[in-house]
Amino acid sequence: MTNQKIVGIHQPNFLPWLGYFHKMLRSDVFVFLDDVQFSKNSVGNRVHIRRKDGVAAYLTAPVRLSKKAFQNYNEVELDIGPRWPDAAINAIRDAYQKSPFFQKIFQDLADIILMHHPHLASLNIELIYYVIQYLQLNKPIVLSSSIPIAGAQKSDLVFEICKQLGATKYLSGTGAKKYNNEQQFTDQGIALVYTQFSIADGYKAPDVNNELVNLSILHFLFHYEAEKIRELIHCPTVPAY
Repeated sequence: MTNQKIVGIHQPNFLPWLGYFHKMLRSDVFVFLDDVQFSKNSVGNRVHIRRKDGVAAYLTAPVRLSKKAFQNYNEVELDIGPRWPDAAINAIRDAYQKSPFFQKIFQDLADIILMHHPHLASLNIELIYYVIQYLQLNKPIVLSSSIPIAGAQKSDLVFEICKQLGATKYLSGTGAKKYNNEQQFTDQGIALVYTQFSIADGYKAPDVNNELVNLSILHFLFHYEAEKIRELIHCPTVPAY
């Protein structure tokens, strides 16, 4: 398609899974949706890593929501106490210190976690930028909070972002099907397509209930070369969007 411009949009999650970066890689512009409401104990602040015993366990960035009931990603403060971030760093070290690429990236990640971050979005975005640079994904990134849109929510917000960025196609996650107003995009001439990313079970891990779960990008950074990770993220079974 001539002059096609694919826009991908997603909240700045904590060390996301491969599917997050698939959307980013397949987009021409990627938007961090940083000024929408945060949901505690979601992928926004916790993700699965694989412990050295092979079981998936949560790695969590604790947050403080005491100031008000509903806060956006760029408002939620990290709950920096006597144990975190050292507890997170130690959990990563314990899980992956014998992995092939541990020495190459561990200290970089630890340094980011130890930095002062004013809010959750700051930490998450800094970690995602590290992954972008390490994997050389090289995509233009925009913060939704930098786009002047007043009052729009959910599908309307995403639609307005796409309009302002000149999107010809919006690459959406399948979880957004429940609130996307597909006719709204069609009427504006913006094609709405859903990601088809998949990963083989061998790249997942059983949780404490013995159910296979998707793992954080962390797991792949420690175990595979950058070229292999990019191949998995691209997902060759999906030729184009």
